[in-house]
Amino acid sequence: MAIPNKATGYGNNSTARNVFRISFSQNCSQAAKYEMYDRTAAWPSTGSLTTTTKKIFVGTTGNGNIPMMSHVDATSSAPSSNWKPASPTAGSANPNRMKGQTNYVTSQATPTTSVPLLFNQVLEVPSDLTPGDSSEMYHDLLVRYYYTGSAPTLTWAFNEGTEGVPTWTTMTPNTHGIRHCKSGAGAGNYYATIPESGTQDSQEGWVTA
Repeated sequence: MAIPNKATGYGNNSTARNVFRISFSQNCSQAAKYEMYDRTAAWPSTGSLTTTTKKIFVGTTGNGNIPMMSHVDATSSAPSSNWKPASPTAGSANPNRMKGQTNYVTSQATPTTSVPLLFNQVLEVPSDLTPGDSSEMYHDLLVRYYYTGSAPTLTWAFNEGTEGVPTWTTMTPNTHGIRHCKSGAGAGNYYATIPESGTQDSQEGWVTA
């Protein structure tokens, strides 16, 4: 299949496991951690991956000043529908609202050559964001994994098929990224909706260059 395209099962109103996948060429020695940080350098460079000062992590008055990005690991079991947590949990929780090593997610199982990481995401958009805040949404996902012996090679992919019969398309880190979009997004129209009041979740996750 081709990029750009959207990931099947993306978002909060989903019990899907087969949305995004990370496969490992060597067995890891313990569970992996997912963390998110500010993008501090121009794409495709990642920058330092140490700060969490952008609005996507500190929130706004409109969402109660909590992180906007939520992440769930589905390596061993499917999330419940409406899995997005109402508030962040300090340290590790699954799911969690993401903020560096302050709030993060630990995988349900240790990744191996036969057990890939499976995960899903959603972005909460508050009404007091503006189009000028777009750079405040730039972020990077860091996966911290542990091994002995040879370092594994990681292969990132997203599902363009169905939950029952997934079709995995390879993503290249720092070439392809995930855009958190409104329903009906597509080429030249990769936007999320800023609601008139309250908050609104992104409805589609598009993988693009």
